[in-house]
Amino acid sequence: MSYESLPPLPQHRIVLGLGAVSVDFLATVASFPNPDDKIRSTSLKVQGGGNSGNALTCAARLGLNPRLISKVANDSQGKGILEELEADGVNTSFFIVSEEGNSPFTYVIVDNQTKTRTCINTPGYPPLIPEELSHSSLLSALDGANMVYFDGRHPETALLVAKEAARKNMPVLVEAERKREGLDDQYMPLLNRTFYSLTTASLTISFHIATFSH
Repeated sequence: MSYESLPPLPQHRIVLGLGAVSVDFLATVASFPNPDDKIRSTSLKVQGGGNSGNALTCAARLGLNPRLISKVANDSQGKGILEELEADGVNTSFFIVSEEGNSPFTYVIVDNQTKTRTCINTPGYPPLIPEELSHSSLLSALDGANMVYFDGRHPETALLVAKEAARKNMPVLVEAERKREGLDDQYMPLLNRTFYSLTTASLTISFHIATFSH
C-alpha cells in the first residue's frame, strides 16, 4: 500500500493510555559494580519514565493528543512527573493524586561497558484501584478517543477501561513487555479484549499468544 492510498488521520487523533509513570534516576557507570564496591558515576540524569509515560510522550511529540490515566502521590516526585508530562503535551487531568504514600521511582544503572541497563523500581503507593476511577471520569477520558493503550500495569483498572472501550468499539493496544506475577489471572482477560498486542518473542511463546488483531 502506497503512502498516498492510506486513509487520512483523524482530525483530533486522541490516544487514551493507562499504566505506569515514574521518575527515573539514570546513573551511567564505566562498568557494573561488583558486590560491596564503591564506584563513581560518569553522568547522572533525572527524567520521567514508566512505559505509559514514555509511550504517551512519544505520541504527543508525533502530533497526537494523548490522555493518560495513572496515579502519583502529592510529593515532589509526583509533581515533577505531572509537570514534565504536561510540558510535553500529555493531558494529565485524569490522574489520581494521593495525599499520602509515594510516587513511583526507578534507579537505572547504565553500564557503558556492556551497553546494558539495570532497573531498580520502587512502585507507587497506594496503588491505583478501579474504585478511584469514577464512571463519569472514565466516560470523559474515552470521549472522542481513537485508540486506548495499556502497558500491563494496574490490570484491574485497565480491564474496567477496556470493557468500556469495547462497548464503544474502540481499538485497544496492549504492550506486554514481560511476564509478571499474576499475569495469567489478571492480564489474560485484558488481552481477550485486545485488538493489537505488542510483546516479545519469549513472552509470546510462554503464553502461547498469537496475534490479537481484528
